[in-house]
Amino acid sequence: MNTILSTINPNDKHTLLPINAVERETGISKELLRMWERRYGFPNPERDAQGDRVYCTEQINKLRIIRRLLDAGFRPGKIISLNLSELEELVASSHGHASASLPSNLEQELITVLKSREPYRVREYLNHHLIKMGLESFILDLMQHANTIVGDAWMSGQIEVYEEHLYTEEIQTLVKQNIGHLRPASQTPHIMLTTAPEELHTLGTLMIEALLRLDQVDAVSFGAQMPIREIVQAVQKHKMDVVILSFSTAFATNRAIDFLEELRFRLPLSVQIWAGGGAMRNSRRQVESVQIFNDLSSMRQAVLQWRRSKGIRVAY
Repeated sequence: MNTILSTINPNDKHTLLPINAVERETGISKELLRMWERRYGFPNPERDAQGDRVYCTEQINKLRIIRRLLDAGFRPGKIISLNLSELEELVASSHGHASASLPSNLEQELITVLKSREPYRVREYLNHHLIKMGLESFILDLMQHANTIVGDAWMSGQIEVYEEHLYTEEIQTLVKQNIGHLRPASQTPHIMLTTAPEELHTLGTLMIEALLRLDQVDAVSFGAQMPIREIVQAVQKHKMDVVILSFSTAFATNRAIDFLEELRFRLPLSVQIWAGGGAMRNSRRQVESVQIFNDLSSMRQAVLQWRRSKGIRVAY
């Protein structure tokens, strides 16, 4: 991945990349790229001597912006036909509602500390804002925004992949430490957090865990990449009421839906399944008895609805 990224010149219109490299560059799965090609006529790759798809820099740049807008909640069918300038205007307008508690130059500051390659500077920067904002605001405002900044900076070549990993490790460590300082949560529902096999991204489930623990919900992370059989066993052993799964934009939407359908078949209906993340925003398919969420706040509201349905009143 580093070798490919380091050889890409964003201004070289003659650069052609295979579909595997485009998936890594944009965070959009190969399955989605092929589906969009069939459904929308974009991307429109050329073919190399072996007949395999290759993509030019212009299309890759457009795909990067589309991925950014998907993370902001836009649907591909609404934006894929727009030109680059129209897409960039949408990106600018989607950032117009940033929280007033965020530093005005967050993007510049964050990229600068990451490029310093000094872990303690990254740690100090993030910890300073967490202390200033509090855990809830840090998660809802800064962390969501920072995740996008870092992802975009990596895909555009502003930072190296190891600098993205540094951000991920430091912010995970910081949030986990603060979750550990919260008073023990014993209120129902008992919630299990995990991801499907091959879904390595765990920042989404970590953010959910932090917010639910702040709400005194008994939410437990079981890590990443759990096969369905193990999820079912854990639910039975630990008497879980809800299973929450996060699917990033890089995860193929159809695979996410198939996974949820099989999991729903194998779990009793008394156990609710909730899912969210960038991959779920691209789907028009519904999964019976599975709730799909587009933001963190609606998932917190679902906890309140679950409690009301059980006649549970919680004192904080």
